[in-house]
Amino acid sequence: MPDQPKIMLIIRSVTICVLLLVSIVTGYSQDAGTKWINENAYVIEADTAVSTADLHFLTAELKNNIVFGLGEASHGTKEFFNQKRRIIEYLVFNLGYKRLGFEFSESYIRPLNQYVMNGTGDLKTLMKDMVLYNTEEIYHLFQFIKLYNSKQPPSEKVSVFGFDREEYASDPFQRDKFMAENIIAEQSSLKRRTIIWAHNVHIAKDTTMAQFKGMGYHLKQKFGEGFYVLGFDTFKGSVTVITEDGLVKQDFETEKGSFSEVFAKADHYTVFIPFNIKPNPFSGVTNKITNIYANWTADRALPIIPGVDFDAILFIKTTTASEIMGGDK
Repeated sequence: MPDQPKIMLIIRSVTICVLLLVSIVTGYSQDAGTKWINENAYVIEADTAVSTADLHFLTAELKNNIVFGLGEASHGTKEFFNQKRRIIEYLVFNLGYKRLGFEFSESYIRPLNQYVMNGTGDLKTLMKDMVLYNTEEIYHLFQFIKLYNSKQPPSEKVSVFGFDREEYASDPFQRDKFMAENIIAEQSSLKRRTIIWAHNVHIAKDTTMAQFKGMGYHLKQKFGEGFYVLGFDTFKGSVTVITEDGLVKQDFETEKGSFSEVFAKADHYTVFIPFNIKPNPFSGVTNKITNIYANWTADRALPIIPGVDFDAILFIKTTTASEIMGGDK
C-alpha cells in the first residue's frame, strides 16, 4: 500500500508549484499590459481642462464613424460625465456630430431638446426628474450645447433625444433591442453623425458573456465598422447610486487581478486605451472592468474582451461621486 504521507507531500508540492507558476504568468501578463498601455495609450487631460486639444487623436479614430457609443461604468461618476462632456465638445466642434442620444426616456429629453435648440424653459426645472442624471456635470453639458446652438444656423444645431421608453421597463430582455431600433430609426431618418450616451453594459458590441443580446450588439449588426464604442472604467473611488434611502454616495474598489487593476498601474492618471493597435496583450483575453448599476449591488465587475466589446476604454484611476443638483442656481 502506498505511503499516504509521502503522496500527500507530493500533491502539496505540485499544488504549490502550480500556484507559483500561475502567479508568475499572471504577474508577467499584468506587467506586459501596463507596459503596453504606457507605450500606446493617449494621455488625457484632467476633466476640468478647458482645452480639448488632447483629444486630437479622435479625428483618426472616428474617421469612418456613424454612431459613436460613449459608455460609463456607472450612472453616478463625476469624472465620467466631465470627460464625456469634453469629448462631445470636441466631436461637435471638429467632427460635425449633430445628434446626441441619452439612455433616458424620450418624454424627459424632448423638453431638454427644446431648451438646447431655442432656449425654451428653465434648465434646472427640466432636469429635476432625471434622477442620477440630474447633476451639475450634465447641467454644464446642456448649457454648452445651448450656447453652441445660439451661434449656429438651424441646419447646424446639435439636437438631443432619448432612445429609452418607460414601457420598456416591463420587458428588460427586449429593452436593449428596442433602444437600438430607436437609435437606428433616428440615424436613418436624419443621417447625421450621432453620439449615444449609455451604460457600458448597453453599448458593448459583443454579448457572448451575457444571457441576452445588448443594444451594442444590434447596433453593430446594423452599422458594422461605422459603430465605434468607447467604454469608461475606473479602479476605485466613490459613486452616486440609488438605494432604499434615496441617492447616496458609496465607496468601491474593483477586485484584484481585474483589467481595472492592470490599467491602474499605468504611469498616467487618465488614459485613452485603443485596442486597434496590434499586437497587444489584451487581444482575446477575458477579464473584468468596473461595473456599477444604478442600484447598489454586491457584484460590481463586468467581464469583457477588449477590442471585441469595446474599441477603446477611457480609464481614470480614482473617481468621485457625481454632484446631484440642489438649491437655486
